[in-house]
Amino acid sequence: MLGLALVLVLQCFSDAGADQVWRKLRYQGGTIEAKVNPFDWNTTLRASGNQLELTFAGQKTVRIQASQVTALSYGQKAYRRVGDMTALSFLVTPVALFGMLHKSKDHLIGIQYKAADGSPGGILLTVNKDEYAELLMRLKAMTGKPIENGP
Repeated sequence: MLGLALVLVLQCFSDAGADQVWRKLRYQGGTIEAKVNPFDWNTTLRASGNQLELTFAGQKTVRIQASQVTALSYGQKAYRRVGDMTALSFLVTPVALFGMLHKSKDHLIGIQYKAADGSPGGILLTVNKDEYAELLMRLKAMTGKPIENGP
């Protein structure tokens, strides 16, 4: 039993620096202006080292350093936090406000960050049911931030 626990802990540490890619994501809204179909799983997130790289519908790529992330949230808390951030942002677009007012049973992950120019940013992602827990744990490990309202 102890040996199995040790193997799992060592695997977590060895995977921490490796690139991981999630392809079953939907960009539901936020402060990034990206033209995506909110019904398609067309967003990709790559976690490598201390950087997150989001690619929206294969067209627009945004890179965020782990040190820029200010908060992580899950579920309806993610809707509220990213919705509040979007309302305060000067980059409000119809895509950014899509779906902010309805309740959902989807696995939602909110990432709040401070952009390079100091402005606040937020991203709301719907994550496939088979991958959301792994993505949350990787984000938590990379950023050192707790997950608000975590599963």
